[in-house]
Amino acid sequence: MPELPEVETIVRQLDRLLSGRILRGLQVRDPKLAHLEPLAGSLAGTRLGRIRRSGKRVILPLEDGEAVRGWLAVHLRMTGRLLLVEEGEPEPAPARLCLELDRGRLLFADTRRFGTVDWLTGPAELAPPGLDPFDPACTPAALAELARAARAPLKSWLLDQTRICGLGNIYVCEILHASRLSPWRAAGNLELAQWRLLHREMRRILRLAIKNCGTTFSDFQDSRGLEGSFGRMLQVYGRAGAACPRCGAIVQRETQAQRGSWWCPGCQE
Repeated sequence: MPELPEVETIVRQLDRLLSGRILRGLQVRDPKLAHLEPLAGSLAGTRLGRIRRSGKRVILPLEDGEAVRGWLAVHLRMTGRLLLVEEGEPEPAPARLCLELDRGRLLFADTRRFGTVDWLTGPAELAPPGLDPFDPACTPAALAELARAARAPLKSWLLDQTRICGLGNIYVCEILHASRLSPWRAAGNLELAQWRLLHREMRRILRLAIKNCGTTFSDFQDSRGLEGSFGRMLQVYGRAGAACPRCGAIVQRETQAQRGSWWCPGCQE
C-alpha cells in the first residue's frame, strides 16, 4: 500500500502538471464508484485547484470561479494509481475512473479495486484522522502525551492512523531502526528524549523517501508510471538474514500483529 512518501510524490507531480487545468468530463467505469456518476455533468467546466495530500489520500479540489465546488479524495490502497495520459496517448492500464481534461486525461487505475474515491463538500472532511508527521502540531511532546500510559507495542502504536497518519509498515520499520527502538517496546515507556529522536528520524526518513519518489516492491508507480528508488536505501525492511549496517548483528523478521517486522536485535532496545 502506498504510504506517505509515495502519496506525496504523486501529489507533487500532479500539482505541478494539473493545477489550473479544466475538467471537461468525468467517466465512471467501475460500478463500485457509481456514487460519483451524479457529478459527471455538474463538474464539467470546473478547474483543478492546488492538489494536496491528507494523510494517505490525494485531494483534488474542483473550483468554479473563486469558489471551491468540492474535493475528490482518492485513497490508492493496495494497487491504486493515478496516471496522467497526454493527448493522443493510449491508456496504459484499464481505468476505474477517468477525468477528461482540456489536455489529456487523469486515470484512476486499480487492479484489485480496493481504492476509493469520495466526493467531499466540507472543509472538515479534508482533515486526516490523526496527526500528520509534517504538521507543526506533531511535536515530540505531542507524541509523548498521546502515548502516555499506552501499553501497545511501539510499532503497532505508530501504525494506528488515528494517532499518526500516513505511516505504514515499511517506514515504521525503518524509523524504529534509525531510532534504535525495538518494535515490541511499549509506546508508553519511552522518555521524551527518545520521542525527540524518533520524531527527528521519522521526518528525516520520510523526506529522504519523498526525494527518491518512494519505495516500490510490487505495485507502486508514480503519476508517470515510474517506480520509486528509496528501496535501495532500506536498512532493515526486507533484509532478514543480512547484517545490520550499523552494528553487524543479523536482521530478524518476526510476525507482529499479522505483519512482518524487520529489526536488529543488536542495536534496537
